[in-house]
Amino acid sequence: MNAATETDWKLLTDLVSERFGLSFTGSRQDILQSRLRSRLEALRLSDIREYYHYLHAHPGRDEEFEQLAQRITNNETYFFRDPGQLDAIVDHVVPSLGARRPGRPLRLLSAGCSSGEEAYSLAVKLTDSGIELAGVRWTIDACDLNPLKLEHARRASYEGLSLRACDEAMLRHCFVPAEGRHVVRDRYRKNVRFFCANLASPNGGLGWGSYDIIVCRNLLIYFSTAAFDRLIARFAQLLPPGGFLVLGHSESLFERSRAFEPVAFPHAVCYRRLGGD
Repeated sequence: MNAATETDWKLLTDLVSERFGLSFTGSRQDILQSRLRSRLEALRLSDIREYYHYLHAHPGRDEEFEQLAQRITNNETYFFRDPGQLDAIVDHVVPSLGARRPGRPLRLLSAGCSSGEEAYSLAVKLTDSGIELAGVRWTIDACDLNPLKLEHARRASYEGLSLRACDEAMLRHCFVPAEGRHVVRDRYRKNVRFFCANLASPNGGLGWGSYDIIVCRNLLIYFSTAAFDRLIARFAQLLPPGGFLVLGHSESLFERSRAFEPVAFPHAVCYRRLGGD
């Protein structure tokens, strides 16, 4: 890969930000460069400027954007990550919403779900909480930009670092061993469905209807300021008054949105959609 000028990098990073919402300025430029090297070699392109023109005008640009999405998304995730937030959702948010929305299942969205660990972690916690015995039903939709990660999520088969927070008892409880891997038990998969979505696209579909709870953790830290604000506005449209948005610990809506108010729970802060009681 030939050296790129600042202008070349700005053209490409602006295009990536426009398409995916992701920011690759500053030190993150090195990350983008390392992840693009194999694509330039595969396409026999000599530099970033040629790659930008390929994405901008080549007949195969749509297929290449799919390849690009697989390489630039951060897929760091594992089961039962940030347990304090999971407990806040299951022990506090879901019971309060279930009491206010009788007669229909609560609808949760795991946005930027990667290979499914977060969605299945929520399903495990909700199923094991026994909340359905109190008449509260629920479904989980989960979306990601990367179709390969969604295929992995639908297979529900995991190993290695995905299970780093699971002890032996949890592995036996939640998974069925299969050929050296661990497959999520059917009872935790039945209420979870996956779909492909670009969260940065202002016109793209985002699930089915509205949601009571949206979980989008550790994704917005990689978004540009404009993309962050657009996505929060989309979430505000999808959530009815009183619905909840759950972000990562390092992500905050402080002075960023008037549509939400912070609500403190033990070990977690969530954001409630304003406009209700």
